[in-house]
Amino acid sequence: MSKTQVYRGLLAILGIIGVSMQLYQDGFGMLLYYTVLSNILVFSFLLYLISWERRNGSINQNNPLLVQKAAVTMAITITFLVYHFLLAPKVKPEDYYNIRNFIVHYIVPVGLICDTLILDKVKVYRWFSPFVWTALPLAYFVFAIGNGLFLKWPIPGSEDSPFPYFFINMNKYGGLTVLKNALVILLAYVAVGYLLVFLKRFIGQRH
Repeated sequence: MSKTQVYRGLLAILGIIGVSMQLYQDGFGMLLYYTVLSNILVFSFLLYLISWERRNGSINQNNPLLVQKAAVTMAITITFLVYHFLLAPKVKPEDYYNIRNFIVHYIVPVGLICDTLILDKVKVYRWFSPFVWTALPLAYFVFAIGNGLFLKWPIPGSEDSPFPYFFINMNKYGGLTVLKNALVILLAYVAVGYLLVFLKRFIGQRH
């Protein structure tokens, strides 16, 4: 097992631990949070990547898996950024300073960002890749709005339940404000995606 595989394996284990703690302490309703879903996506993809490399050898710079991994990286990056800048200031100290919170919002996201920046042997992403990478958060946005308006499944620990996050609470802020909030986050997401595309021209292992 290579050092890269060991690193990814440890990161996947941390993700499993963080998600397990979330579900054990607050129930399966936590699966309605983007944070939990994105962490599940990360450790599932990392385990698949390790399995793929053990069967087929190291991934070359043109392998589509690296583009998919970038999409996963962007999915967890928004977890980190939205939490740190929008949600963390509203969190009680006891809910912020605990290991499960740090794992799912900081350790796993930053760990995967470093992995993608430093370890991936990727030539270049496509110019339109950052727009493709928006598919995952957009799909969650549609689901979250649908749940808030129609399904109304309760969200554990959310004061805005059945909406998981305050900035998409249509009942409280109205559709126009929520749309503006989503657009701002989407534009920031695309900008960070292009930053990743730019940085990968200079950072990381190359063939």
